[in-house]
Amino acid sequence: MTSEEVEPTQINKTVPESPSSFPSLPDEIIENILARVSRWKYPSLSLVSKGFHSLLSSREIYKTRSQIGANETCVYVWLKLPGHPCASWFSLRTKPNNQNQTKQRRKMRFKRDPSGFSVVPIASSPTDSFPELYYTKTVGPEIYIIGGPNVNKPSSSVRIFDCRSHTWRDGPKMTVARKHANTVVLDEKIYVMGGCDIDAYYANWIEVFDVKTQSWAAFPGPGVDELCNHFRKRRCYNVNVFEGRIYLLAGDKEYTYEPKDGTWKLVKEISSFLSDDSVYAWCEIGKVICCRTRSGYLMWSASENEGRVWREIKGLKKLRRHPTRGLNLGYVFALLDCGGKLLVMWDPYRISGIRSKKIWYAKISLESRCNGREVWGKVECVDVLTFPVESYEGLDCLTASV
Repeated sequence: MTSEEVEPTQINKTVPESPSSFPSLPDEIIENILARVSRWKYPSLSLVSKGFHSLLSSREIYKTRSQIGANETCVYVWLKLPGHPCASWFSLRTKPNNQNQTKQRRKMRFKRDPSGFSVVPIASSPTDSFPELYYTKTVGPEIYIIGGPNVNKPSSSVRIFDCRSHTWRDGPKMTVARKHANTVVLDEKIYVMGGCDIDAYYANWIEVFDVKTQSWAAFPGPGVDELCNHFRKRRCYNVNVFEGRIYLLAGDKEYTYEPKDGTWKLVKEISSFLSDDSVYAWCEIGKVICCRTRSGYLMWSASENEGRVWREIKGLKKLRRHPTRGLNLGYVFALLDCGGKLLVMWDPYRISGIRSKKIWYAKISLESRCNGREVWGKVECVDVLTFPVESYEGLDCLTASV
């Protein structure tokens, strides 16, 4: 090779490696990323690949969602349609892109919901039976329906709805067939009270379902003669849980039940606003428990000494005068804790027992004032839900954290 000849310079043609693609990431990282995505997008994401479908349909991702605080509040509604043996179920989802399609047909005194809800029917298979939502409790991501689909017929059956997969399964049956029983949840245990003859079934008038062990245990009825007489004559009473105690409102008296030793105690001779007014709905939000009376007042209470003092939630007079007659009409059917805010739902259009397909709702934020002696409500929005039905006969709703 002569001096004039120069060896060609070697050019490095190696292409730099591209960043790792998403599917090549470790499964635990992919799971952590997808756990932060709204679960309403999971059906679409499941179509990306078999791996995505397997991961998004597993229970592990929901454990991760819970660990990182990514759980979402899901609202479920059932409607009892005329002539239908089983209830129709719907989920309420926040509309995408903050688009609210609700038309305003009358003068509104409140802001409409800036996000709004979409009403989405829950698909069912031919083998699924959709029970009515009476006497139902939510524990984590599962809804327990106690006593069967027909509220007018005693039943010992238990149906469980998994809000993660929207599937049903049968749970262990109670030892007693019941109807119109009352249910509360305390420490991942479901307490079922009454719904049966107290004299014939005194020894197991109370049944407790342990969600962890999926088993029932029976306990006797109250040892208070006056309370037993009330249950013999009437089935109307309200049971709720607040700050680790079970409260029972029977007639004009309020009792507590201590699960640890099975003791009952009279805590208050009711002489407050609730004494002459039936209670229609209960809802616990933080350290405040709310209820709604027959006349449409929203009340609140907190644990105080040996009893509870009920006071009106202030700042809601404007809602009582809403063009739909708001809370005054007497058809409020639900109070829900929706992400720390009070969700009130009502139907003002009842005609001869048949209701329309439009349901009104209001989102209310609560504020404690005067060193906890007052609770004020601020109505953030009022809007309407429209269901894809002609009419309905019965309705209820609940929330689950998924």
